[in-house]
Amino acid sequence: MLVPPRLLNVIATVSAFACIPYGTMRLCMAETLRVQVSEATITVYDGEEVLLSYNKLSPSAPDGIAPIYQRSGFLHPVCTPAGHVVTAMFPFDHPHQQGIFSAWVKTEYAGRSIDFWNLAKGTGRVVHHRLVSTFQDGGKAGFEVDLIHQTDKQPSVDVLRERWKVTAQPTDGSYRCFDLHTTQSALTRLPLKVLKFHYGGMALRGPVKWLNDGDADSNNRPDLVKEVSGFLNNLGSKRVDGNHQHAKWVSLWGNIDGKTVSITVLVGKNSFRAPQAARLHPTKPYFCFCPCVDAEFVIDHDHPYEANYRYLVTDADPDAVWLDQQWEKWTKQ
Repeated sequence: MLVPPRLLNVIATVSAFACIPYGTMRLCMAETLRVQVSEATITVYDGEEVLLSYNKLSPSAPDGIAPIYQRSGFLHPVCTPAGHVVTAMFPFDHPHQQGIFSAWVKTEYAGRSIDFWNLAKGTGRVVHHRLVSTFQDGGKAGFEVDLIHQTDKQPSVDVLRERWKVTAQPTDGSYRCFDLHTTQSALTRLPLKVLKFHYGGMALRGPVKWLNDGDADSNNRPDLVKEVSGFLNNLGSKRVDGNHQHAKWVSLWGNIDGKTVSITVLVGKNSFRAPQAARLHPTKPYFCFCPCVDAEFVIDHDHPYEANYRYLVTDADPDAVWLDQQWEKWTKQ
């Protein structure tokens, strides 16, 4: 049986292979996406370039940042095809915001007020618990991990188990694409009540150089080289008008070395309260999808929390037409 020349070229160019049936033959085809696990991180590579890393252990806080802000269980760095990093770790203005992370702010558990987001309060935090699995199949590659939402103050309690399934998707190379499916389940017989609040949920923090000119923290840093940045959602709204709108997708874009890059988060239609409200910060390069904006809700044994997101990372301005097409294509799968 003849093998198409294009397929032969693909097979010959990469050293990592996966064998698949092709008629009566099994062809070894290049696997561009792969997962590498170390003691501290789980990293997904696209060829030899980093696509994203998940931090199993907390990196050490830099000078000037208190150790209480160290955390595990988040994605950073997340990189564009050209290698530009679109996430931040230990940003000086809000050091508790680490890359792509998940946490609730205003909650009640067993009569206690627990804040899993603002680590300096010392009431709660979210930590990496264990690596469940890694996988590489059909051109996709990824991993599953468990995180624990726990109380900090004694008596310490593991309240929720959150499972992330992170799946990097093959693309034509002009953008990066990965999915994050999250399920939060109660670990005790008592419910966690997530109260109505203006932020909290699945969050994304961008580079400090994308701080807005109106941000007091950035204005106190004359050494900071700032770049232009902003937001866009599928409703055509930007930073101010887009805050708390129920959006199918939100883009955070900014300049790096004078060139625009972007990271867009699409919300799956089967996510809790989809399309979810999105908190767009008025001055900082951070946003989160936060269903608690609409009303309180409970996570218990009978009511797990579930949501799924797709991340599209480009070396270009957000293209609303293309992003709408990507959302439609993804949600029809």
